[in-house]
Amino acid sequence: AGLRLSLTSPYRLLFWAIAIGLIRHVAAPAIPVSRHLPARLAEYVRVVADSALVVPDIVPQNSVLQRSGGTRSIGWLTCVLLLFTVLTAVMTYPQIRRMGDGLADPGDPLLNLWALSWVAHELPIAPAHLFDGNIFAPERQTLAYSETLLAPAVVAAPLLWMGVSRILVYNLVFLSGFIFSGVGTALLVRDLTRNTGASIVAGIIFAYLPFRFDHHAQLQLQQAEWIPLALWAFHRVMSRGRVRDGLLLGVFVAGQVLSCMYYGIFLASYLVVVGSALLLSNLSVARTRLRVLAAGVMLAIVLVAPAGNAYLGAREAVGERGVGENIAFSARWRNYLAAPDTNRLYGWSADRFGAIERRLFPGLVAVTLAAVALWPPWSATRVAYALGLVFAVDLTLGFHGLMYRFLYAHLAPFRALRIPALAVILVGFSLAVLAGFGVARMSSRITSPNFRAALVPVLCVAVLVEACSIPVSLMTIPAAPPLIYTDLLRDIGDSPPATIVELPMMIGQSEYYHDQIYMYYSTFHWQTLVNGYSGFFPPSYLQLVAVMRGFPDARSLDALRVRGARYAVIHGERLAPDAYQRLIHAIDGCRCQLTLVARRPWQGREISLYRLE
Repeated sequence: AGLRLSLTSPYRLLFWAIAIGLIRHVAAPAIPVSRHLPARLAEYVRVVADSALVVPDIVPQNSVLQRSGGTRSIGWLTCVLLLFTVLTAVMTYPQIRRMGDGLADPGDPLLNLWALSWVAHELPIAPAHLFDGNIFAPERQTLAYSETLLAPAVVAAPLLWMGVSRILVYNLVFLSGFIFSGVGTALLVRDLTRNTGASIVAGIIFAYLPFRFDHHAQLQLQQAEWIPLALWAFHRVMSRGRVRDGLLLGVFVAGQVLSCMYYGIFLASYLVVVGSALLLSNLSVARTRLRVLAAGVMLAIVLVAPAGNAYLGAREAVGERGVGENIAFSARWRNYLAAPDTNRLYGWSADRFGAIERRLFPGLVAVTLAAVALWPPWSATRVAYALGLVFAVDLTLGFHGLMYRFLYAHLAPFRALRIPALAVILVGFSLAVLAGFGVARMSSRITSPNFRAALVPVLCVAVLVEACSIPVSLMTIPAAPPLIYTDLLRDIGDSPPATIVELPMMIGQSEYYHDQIYMYYSTFHWQTLVNGYSGFFPPSYLQLVAVMRGFPDARSLDALRVRGARYAVIHGERLAPDAYQRLIHAIDGCRCQLTLVARRPWQGREISLYRLE
């Protein structure tokens, strides 16, 4: 259908950027574009070719892109934060207009929203039972059946305590992953290159990798901001050797593990590769840094230990990921040609070269700029990130690659994973850092002030256009739960929290999204659910699902009583009208000790609440 552009579309910022560039040239008659453009283009090509001869990783001190002041300058960080906030609002449009009711789909977003809400609910009242989520009753440590999201949940908890909408909090956390991924990468690359423009390009590459938009429904896969911060802290350890920088490294690594276990495990192994290369490049400094790094490692272990213990407990209940799953989600080389099907430029490649979880196209601009950085001669830092890139690519290949089979066999954390291809986040990060070096190298060789000034804006726009997947698809989630839960709480009264079952359950593919909405509703009443949805399903729940096909027969009711269920909520809005009426007639017509408590209208249909005597 093509890409429709207008001055009132979400792409209007691109129009304004182009317009400003044209105005600038019109306002500078001393530099007539039409006359000098061919010569300037020739100069540009020569600069890119000649840039391979430049050895330093930093731009000259007299570069127009060089800023004075430290990398922690509050003013600079504030500007970068505002920039990535605006860009994120544009690149995820219309999410910014649907912050209070819009989610990507009714599956994983509701699971993640429940996890954020559960941590905020349980942390202040019963931290010892933090991992015992109110799902899959009577199983324990159910929060650890999927990503715990502890780090973003702790940060977001004050908002929930103040009564901010759950969906709004979820969306703020979701967008923060893009924003702080960009800010963190810009901070790192600015330290490495001393080039502000290069840092912005690198930040944009990492923040808006096409891969991210293929996972718009997975909050945890947007929480990659700890990766650049961990590398930033590592470089500070190397340059300064301070214990506090080592401790910061530990905090950032732990933050990544507690935000996305996949990324945390991949980051730890990536740090071994990149960090070893940097240490070996300067052995005299390395000897004095090992104790500082050890302090960071110990702190990370301490911070992650509670979640690690919960994951081990969950593994006993649900087992590990099998080799077959890992092979199925190991990438092939052709998958690097596949962009998300929503990508405005390359969406056609999604099915031709990719598959679910394996659309890994990083963008041509990023690859080209990284190639500029990797043209000889090399520096130790660029070699380290080149090795990191190779390692990350091999991780994505999983059992089709060289190292993953060994890692899976000998390191238990890898046996908790099922999608090796998700290591593409580190491929994108490596390319972003190297692209920053490429931009710095190019800008240091461009002699024309106008071309130098245009380089970064042009590259930024090119990266954003390549990554563009707007408008993103959203669905509406009710901001408040059905009133039937008010009746539930009234009937429970001052008794301890009750266990409830909600029907229909997840029985087949057509019922896939039922349990997630029940978990969302539970954040308003916090009773315990027999239902549940997560990365793993305990065998006890799968057995119950099979038994519940016969509800309300004696066998299904006995299974509910064994699990302590006291109430059944029948959702007519989630059943075909005739199926709902048949079920209600079966319940009302049987002598099965189910007592009607209340009926309420909801979404044009009806919900019934029964007490199991």
